Amino acid sequence: MVRLDWYWWHPIVCAAISRFIMRSKLFVPLFFLSCAGNAQYSGPESVEYDPVGDRYFVSCTGNNSIKQRAQDGTVSNFVSGISDAPYGIELQGDTLFANVGGGVKGYLTSDGTEVFDLDLGGSFLNGLASDGHFLYTTDFGDLKIFKVDPAAGTYTVLVANTVQTPNGIVYDPTFDKLWVAYWGSSARIKSIDKVSGAELSTYTTSLSNIDGITLDCNGNILVASWTPDRITRFDNTLTAPAETVVGTGLNNPADIDFDAVNNRVCVPNAGNNTVVVPDVAGCVDGVFETTGYQTLNAMPNPTDGLVRIELDLKEQQPFMVFSEAGLLVASGTLNPRALLDVSSLNAGIYLIDLPRLKRYVRVVKR
Repeated sequence: MVRLDWYWWHPIVCAAISRFIMRSKLFVPLFFLSCAGNAQYSGPESVEYDPVGDRYFVSCTGNNSIKQRAQDGTVSNFVSGISDAPYGIELQGDTLFANVGGGVKGYLTSDGTEVFDLDLGGSFLNGLASDGHFLYTTDFGDLKIFKVDPAAGTYTVLVANTVQTPNGIVYDPTFDKLWVAYWGSSARIKSIDKVSGAELSTYTTSLSNIDGITLDCNGNILVASWTPDRITRFDNTLTAPAETVVGTGLNNPADIDFDAVNNRVCVPNAGNNTVVVPDVAGCVDGVFETTGYQTLNAMPNPTDGLVRIELDLKEQQPFMVFSEAGLLVASGTLNPRALLDVSSLNAGIYLIDLPRLKRYVRVVKR
């Protein structure tokens, strides 16, 4: 996003205009909603869903902080007093990473302790993504993409010249590549090889100023644009017609994320200091519901390994485990009163399907 937009909704500005409205006896309910939201967020830029804590992290560029929003809407401080404005944020393991100035910082999700700080010499680091080992960050100012190894504390320049202005970035686990969204008119979506940095494909949209990009439960591409204010879905081959996912209630939507547990797109509205998490239609749950499936419970959830499916089985039942991208990653037979071992799976969100019984459950693997 552009750095200067947040100040129009600074608390001082809100207070001054509020006094004017009260004296003029004007009735403008939407404005007061925006000012009320400003008490919670100041310049919200990026949202990241945390499946372990079932919460949303929100970076705020207006007061150099990161907030956390619970499912009931309660907002509290996660990290405050950051040295510069935090932009893109990304979870990797037990650490929330954030683009801060020309570098990347990391904070423990348990208590916000800073555990990582690496200066990349960047101009304006904006979007941030992870493949589970490396981080990838776009430099909005210098037209670059950096690749960071948090474990080693090192970085390289993956793309030295992106030509267009890079903004949002997301890792695609299905195709093992990066998707990058670009700022400007007739904004582009490009796929990038995460090893060589080579441009694999480019697609020119009818949108202007794409800020954020993420993938939904089916691996489709979701982008947030400022012109129009919209969340648009593209299939991952970029051949099918684009679909509007969210077309109302947005104001300069910035760096979005997808909540695969609750099937929601997480949207920070940089233009009015609000965060919305609307439901997304057409996800895996919807497929199961339309075919007569019912949900199950599992304990513990999240889990480190063993999980108990809360179902009184009378006989062995086949099961399948699907990743967020819809890939079959495991299968087998579940015995009555047995525990299911998912310890070999990478951290993430999985769907366990009992096809004969038409029952399923989502499980978070830590």
